[in-house]
Amino acid sequence: MSLRLLGACLILALGQGAARAQTQQARVAVVVGNNLGHDPARVLHFAEAEAGKLASLLRGAGEFDNVITVKGARREAVEEALAAARAQLDRAHAEGKRTLFLFYYSGHGDQEALELGSSRLPLRDLRSYLEQLSGADVRVAFVDACQSGALTGVKGGRRAPGYEIHLADPGSVKGMAIVTSSTANELSQESDDLAGSFFTHNIMAGLRGAADSSHDGQVTLGEVYQFAFRRTLASTAASLVGGQHPTYDYRMSGAGDVILARTRPNDARLVFPRETGVTYTVVHKGRGEVIAELGSTSSEDVYLALPAGEYRVVRRALASVSETTFALAAGSSTVIETATMAPVLADAENQRKKGGLWQPNSLGIHLGLQSSPVSGTGSLVGMAALSYMRQIGGLALRARGDFSSSNARFQDYQSSFLRAGLSLDALWPLFWSDRFALLLGPTVGVPIVRQHDVWHGSTYSVGLSYGGTASAMVRSYRSTWLVLSAQGGGEVFRLDNQRVQRATLGVSLGGLLAF
Repeated sequence: MSLRLLGACLILALGQGAARAQTQQARVAVVVGNNLGHDPARVLHFAEAEAGKLASLLRGAGEFDNVITVKGARREAVEEALAAARAQLDRAHAEGKRTLFLFYYSGHGDQEALELGSSRLPLRDLRSYLEQLSGADVRVAFVDACQSGALTGVKGGRRAPGYEIHLADPGSVKGMAIVTSSTANELSQESDDLAGSFFTHNIMAGLRGAADSSHDGQVTLGEVYQFAFRRTLASTAASLVGGQHPTYDYRMSGAGDVILARTRPNDARLVFPRETGVTYTVVHKGRGEVIAELGSTSSEDVYLALPAGEYRVVRRALASVSETTFALAAGSSTVIETATMAPVLADAENQRKKGGLWQPNSLGIHLGLQSSPVSGTGSLVGMAALSYMRQIGGLALRARGDFSSSNARFQDYQSSFLRAGLSLDALWPLFWSDRFALLLGPTVGVPIVRQHDVWHGSTYSVGLSYGGTASAMVRSYRSTWLVLSAQGGGEVFRLDNQRVQRATLGVSLGGLLAF
């Protein structure tokens, strides 16, 4: 037999062996999402939707035989799903197949349990299930919840040492890996712009190919963790809640790593150029869904493996925003050419964001100081206010109702004053991001002043206020904002049958709840 023929036979045998190894694997997943936790007032917006998206991705790129999805259910339903997965894995293991189990959870949690509505699944019970799942050669868990690092034992803001990435031999790796979205003393954060949590969004982007640092068309567990750690920390580092550090507990034996996803022949590859300090957002045009938000690097080509379709790509650099649209065909490979991308006006880009700067409506409460309505009192008096703001296009209309009281002494008698005002502000955003906004605009209002003393009883005056107002807004947590506002202008009304005109000045600090 010639050497060429012998080589061909060896390649064919190796290919058939790899195919048999692939077909003799059983891959089972339980994917859980719950928007509600123990406290009904703390509702997540995207956990259940994310669970559905990840389940679909695991069935496709992950090649999982069975993905059991549990959304918005109590602990009992999750335990039933885990029992069903155990039974299927035991059967496959008895048939001599290699087995892999993946568990995913997105929802509320603390250092002791995952919250499933009013019920709780203790972390020690979940870990015990994974450790005792003898029917699975490989067990992987992704937990996206506040303080989930308690499951891995990581309490500080640090990451465990990275482990080597090898091409996996599917018959040699055994053990358990747990990956969490944060440490045991950190909060896990959602993003309105991404319509999901930072951690899960990065896990899914990684499985679509962004984490494939070896560029072999296979995404491994190690690659997914390294990518999710970098992108999650980079996305949350500037938030008021603080940086979020994914953690892992990796207890595997054997050479290699675990393949979680592969590029399929019908996938279209979208390749990003090598750049520094640039962020790309990829949106599916038909569904309006953010597929991935990732940063390019100068050291390697980053790609996404996507189903055929039409996608909008937005490029954000330090001083510019540009975009383009691609119709990606099955099996194609497209490299983004930055020179062909069209510039995007800042206000137009802002309007494309889901909910703009914030959700369309918000309610606020404010405390502060304002100048006194009459002479004879202190120069500043305390003030309390309520507000309602409505976003209309690029403009924010805000209605404010404020209240203050003061006392004044005139020669031989004392008067008390109550002032109530109703104002309308038209605010234009001078600067905005997903965490900070600066707004400025005119204001007009109607002040009502009541004077009361023993000589005149109670008298009322209705006037007119006018001027300008400015507000600096900082997102504190999800849909909650801290607001520092200042107003200045003039006010005119009648008091004791005399026309009173005065300059006005006020400052307040408060909070907004957007919805």
